[in-house]
Amino acid sequence: MDLPDCADCGACCREAYHAIELDPDEVFLKVHPELVVAVDGRFNLRRDRERCSCLDGGLGTFSCRIYATRPQTCRDFELGGENCRDARLRLGLAE
Repeated sequence: MDLPDCADCGACCREAYHAIELDPDEVFLKVHPELVVAVDGRFNLRRDRERCSCLDGGLGTFSCRIYATRPQTCRDFELGGENCRDARLRLGLAE
């Protein structure tokens, strides 16, 4: 299987998922408090409309503004893994 190119896709950061939950002990909360929202006592990565607030670009030129300091959830997201395939399916980018 050929792996997708994240710059062409961005599905995981777009409308495929509605929330990225952050661990309350995560350093990201202190480094980027402006990108965090509290929801029902939990911390989530802020979204702007249907996409992650850190996602730049579109139409094949997606990139993450905070890639080097992204949350652990994002670091754990495996390119071509089950969640990646699920995100691509949800957006009609894969069969």
